[in-house]
Amino acid sequence: MFRQISVLIVSWGRPELLGRCVAAARRALPGAQLVVVDNGSEPPLAVPDGVDLVRSPRNLGYAGGNNLGLARCKGDFVLLLNNDATLPSAAPVATLLAFLRAHPRVAAAQAKLILPDGTLDACGEGLTPLGLLYHHGYRRPDGPHAARPYPVFAVKAACALLRRAAVAEAGGLFRPRFFCYYEDIDLCHRLWLAGWECWFVPTEPVRHDEGATARTLPPRTVWRRYLSNMLASACDLWGPRLWARAGLPFLAAILAVGLLRGVLPRPFRDPMPFARRRPERDLLARVLVHPPWRYYLTLVRK
Repeated sequence: MFRQISVLIVSWGRPELLGRCVAAARRALPGAQLVVVDNGSEPPLAVPDGVDLVRSPRNLGYAGGNNLGLARCKGDFVLLLNNDATLPSAAPVATLLAFLRAHPRVAAAQAKLILPDGTLDACGEGLTPLGLLYHHGYRRPDGPHAARPYPVFAVKAACALLRRAAVAEAGGLFRPRFFCYYEDIDLCHRLWLAGWECWFVPTEPVRHDEGATARTLPPRTVWRRYLSNMLASACDLWGPRLWARAGLPFLAAILAVGLLRGVLPRPFRDPMPFARRRPERDLLARVLVHPPWRYYLTLVRK
């Protein structure tokens, strides 16, 4: 059942997280190819026999590490799995695989993720009229709102199944200069514009110890990369309709958060050439959400 799947896990240190993640994936997905990228760890990481290990001499970041590992993947489908995520059984991946097979234009499907306290992680990302993200279900109890599939602007790559051919049509996996943060959002934006779709799919919950590796990074580094990557993605992918609708509040929000966090975003260009097959208005009709204004205050406080 899982021979068409390559499981891709990137780890920078944290051998205890990696060991738990790999052990759970091996139990849950017999026949799947497991690819682990040791992203410049010191000391080097060890993996069990039968796991494909790719070593990078330096830390390429989450984006570069996944790009490196993708070249080793053989499956038609690639499961992106964070080293701080744990598969409970085969059921989540089996559900995602069945959904992609039943919906040939869906390129990426995210599993249901739960945080250590039992609440939901983001059940996909929507796009707000301000050009910012809306985290569906984040920190809410599991319930009917997370019991049906629905299209999302972007999936969360902590546990997401990708159709490899679609990724190639969208210009490739992640922008190398992103290093970390916002790379999955950018990928899904490209997938939508290339004519594909991204969905949240309710599955058996997958535990995600959100940010277990990121907590080792200085907060200012995290915010600078996140805001810079968000701005770079918008400069490359937003069309006239989105800029006219959300450009000024989007730029104001980035500047305000940057000032609040004591960082200055660094705009850059890192193009991923691909053919745009879906008009922006069609994308917005599928993924735009209208949260209450108090939602934006929660983003500032995070």
